[in-house]
Amino acid sequence: MAAVSYKNIGKSFDNGAPAVTDFNLDIKDGELMVLVGPSGCGKSTLLRILAGLETASQGEILIAGEVVNDKTAQQRNVAMVFQNYALYPHMTVRRNIEFPLKMMRLAKAEIKRRVDATAKLLELDMMLERKPKQLSGGQRQRVAMGRAMVREPAVFLMDEPLSNLDAKLRVQIRAEISALQRRMNTTTLYVTHDQVEAMTLGGRVAVINQGCLQQVADPQALYEQPANIFVAGFIGNPGMNVFKTELHSEHDQLTIRWGQQQLSLSLDVKRKEALQRYICKPIFAGLRPEAISCEDTQNVDATITVKVESIEALGHEYLLYFKSDVVAVDTDRFLSDGEITMRSIMVARLAGRVDAKAGEKIELGLMLKQLYFFDEGGMAVL
Repeated sequence: MAAVSYKNIGKSFDNGAPAVTDFNLDIKDGELMVLVGPSGCGKSTLLRILAGLETASQGEILIAGEVVNDKTAQQRNVAMVFQNYALYPHMTVRRNIEFPLKMMRLAKAEIKRRVDATAKLLELDMMLERKPKQLSGGQRQRVAMGRAMVREPAVFLMDEPLSNLDAKLRVQIRAEISALQRRMNTTTLYVTHDQVEAMTLGGRVAVINQGCLQQVADPQALYEQPANIFVAGFIGNPGMNVFKTELHSEHDQLTIRWGQQQLSLSLDVKRKEALQRYICKPIFAGLRPEAISCEDTQNVDATITVKVESIEALGHEYLLYFKSDVVAVDTDRFLSDGEITMRSIMVARLAGRVDAKAGEKIELGLMLKQLYFFDEGGMAVL
């Protein structure tokens, strides 16, 4: 086991394009840390730099307090599981798992001990003589994990290991990985683009965009206290509705503009003080889909009239996509190029059946106590 640190890590491709910029992150000994972000954000590059498969352009990588930049992948004592299982099809499960130990030239008795213990832990002990083609997708994934675990590495790296599995199996294996990591207590970095996977797996989650660390916190803190507009939109399914607006103050009462309406805000003293310097200035406001109601518009802070675009029935809930007289911000692109990209559709998460059709106008209630605010640079106003 070992703590891991990224210190001012930068990585540029041969054409000069930056993949990672001034990245700093400390992972505790025995911690499961999830790196999450959209495709191409640099998370897999960071994993490969730690594994020694890529070279950092600047900065230091520390494992157990030791700088390992100049060490080879074999010398770093890390094990990696890739998205592609990369099993040897002509070898049995036992031979696949023991292969790295044979390369390490360990004694036969020690190889058998480690393989048997790992297979039992992963519930593969009854399949050791099968070949990969005789296994299900989940079983093959466990073999790939076993081949990495059997080395007893200081750090365990997983690069989107569940991407090739169907949705139901992903949920099952995800729970197994979490329980397994707690039993092994091995420092683990897990890379995914799936924010649901990140929220359910990680003790802490590092959100990355365009090669930059946006926020690192436990999953609930990311959801309740996003550091910026990108995190607010990325964490949560669907993400937060964010729109550009203005704050006003009348007789010590703060109001916010929603199209042609001025909506009164009921905020605590601390939040009112934080927002004072944004009065009569542009500001971004955000509202989670679950803070928008259709069933009970009596017990809300304000009501708006919207045009229904579409409705998704998900069994336990409904997602209602609508247009209003405010224009939302494309949170996925907000911090990528410095320009604000707008979109017209917002979304509400509703618990009950929606008696409306596309094209109809309905009334929705807003729980304004749950509003979030962000400055013009997209950073949270706390």
